[in-house]
Amino acid sequence: MEALGEARPASRQRSRWRSGLAVAAAAVMAASALVAVNAAPAAAATVDTNASYVLVNRNSGKALDLYASATNDGARISQWTRNNGANQQWQFVDSGGGYYRIKSRHSGKVLDVSGFSTADGGAIVQWADLNGTNQQFRLADSDGGYVRLINRNSNKVVEVQGASTADGGNVVQYADWNGANQQWQLVRVDGGTDPTTPPPSGGSGCGKAPTLASGTHTIQSNGKSRTFILRMPANYNNSNPYRLIFAFHWRGGTMQEISSGGTSGTPWSYYGQQEQSNNSAILVAPQGFGNGWGNSGGEDIVFVDDMISRIESSLCVNPRQRFALGFSWGGGMSYAVACARANVFRAVAVISGGQISGCSGGTQPIAYFGLHGISDNVLGISGGRALRDTFVRNNGCTAQSPREPAAGSRTHITTTYSGCRAGYPVQWAAYDNGHMPGPVDGTYAESGITTWTKGEIWRFFAQFS
Repeated sequence: MEALGEARPASRQRSRWRSGLAVAAAAVMAASALVAVNAAPAAAATVDTNASYVLVNRNSGKALDLYASATNDGARISQWTRNNGANQQWQFVDSGGGYYRIKSRHSGKVLDVSGFSTADGGAIVQWADLNGTNQQFRLADSDGGYVRLINRNSNKVVEVQGASTADGGNVVQYADWNGANQQWQLVRVDGGTDPTTPPPSGGSGCGKAPTLASGTHTIQSNGKSRTFILRMPANYNNSNPYRLIFAFHWRGGTMQEISSGGTSGTPWSYYGQQEQSNNSAILVAPQGFGNGWGNSGGEDIVFVDDMISRIESSLCVNPRQRFALGFSWGGGMSYAVACARANVFRAVAVISGGQISGCSGGTQPIAYFGLHGISDNVLGISGGRALRDTFVRNNGCTAQSPREPAAGSRTHITTTYSGCRAGYPVQWAAYDNGHMPGPVDGTYAESGITTWTKGEIWRFFAQFS
C-alpha cells in the first residue's frame, strides 16, 4: 500500500493510494474550509402501519417537522433539515377506507387541518387524535416514488407553503396540482429504540429475490446521478439479515480503489472489511463528487440515505447493524454520518479524519472509534481528538486524556473509555505515523500499514450483534 493521498402560479411558487502526500496535504487543507435509512421509500399501496417514516419534501429536500418539538394541541407543522429526530418521525394509523391519521412519534398527536378549513392555505397543525375527517389523509402516488397527502375533509393536499426551501417553512393545505412542494418521499426509519435491544429479524428486503447484484450502480439523489460499488457476500442468503458497511474514499480516491484495495489489493478491500467480515456483511463503496466529500447542503448525507433506501429494498439487511468508516476525507464523511444519522447507524470508525464534511446535528450518541497518527501534518491529531470528544460527551463517557505512543516507537495505543452509556462505547487509537491509516510496525507488511487497523475496526463493529 502506498501513502494515502488526500487528497405554480404566483401563489404556488413554490486516491487512489498515492505517494504525492505533499500535493494531497494542500488539497485537504483547502478542503478543510468546507462545512457541511432506511428501508425502501413507501408508496401509496405499500405504507406500513407498524413503521415510522420521515417525510421528505421533493422540492426542498427537507423533512416534515413538528416545530420546536412541541407537544401542545395546535402546534404548527413546518419543514426542517432532516435529522431523523422523533419530531420528524410519523406513523400512519389506519382510519379505514384508504385513509390514515399521521401521528407524531414525539408527541403522539396527529396532523390536523386547523378548524376543519377547506381553504387554500389552511394551516396544518397537530392535535389530539379524534379521528376527525380533518385528521384523515389518503396517499396518492406521484412519479419517482413520491406521494401526495390528500385530506378527507377538504380534498386538498399537504404542501410546503410558497415552495419554501428554508428551515421552518410553513406546511399548509392547497388545491392538488401535483407540485414538487406537494410531493413527499416516505422514508422508513428504524431508529428511536435503544440499540442494545435485540435486533429485528431484518429489513424490507429480507425474503425477496434480490434486484441488486455486486458491481457498480447508479441512482438519482437530490436530482443528481450518484454511483456506488456494491459487494454482496458469496452465497448470499435472502433470509439472513446482514451487516451493512459503508467505506468512504479519501480525497482524490475513488470507489474503485476502495473496492479493489488499491495498490494493496484484496487484503485492504473496503479498508480490510471484506476480508475481516468473511461473507457476513454487505459492503458499499460510494463515489464522492470531485473525488471528495464536500457534502454541500448535506447532499452527501442524502446520498447515504438514498443508497440505504435502494439497497435495503432489495437485500436483507439488519437495520441495527449499519456501519461507516473512512480514511482522511472519508473519515470526515464518516464523522458527518455520525453527527447527522446517529439513530440510523450503529457505529462509525474515523481514521485520520477532520471536520471537513460538516456536522449537522452532532448531539446524539453513537458508538465511535477514532484512529489517528501522532505525526499527522495533513489533518492534525488535535482535530481527531476534537471529533472523538464530541462523542465522549454525547455517549456520557468519563472524560480523560488517553495515553499516546512516543514518536519512533512504531506502536499504537488503544483506549476504551469508561463510564459510557451502555451500548455506546468510545475507543481511541493513537499510533506512531503521519497521515496514514496505521503505524509502521517494523514488519513493513502491506507496504508498512499494519493489519491491526482493519482488525481492530472489525472487532469494534462485530461486537454489535
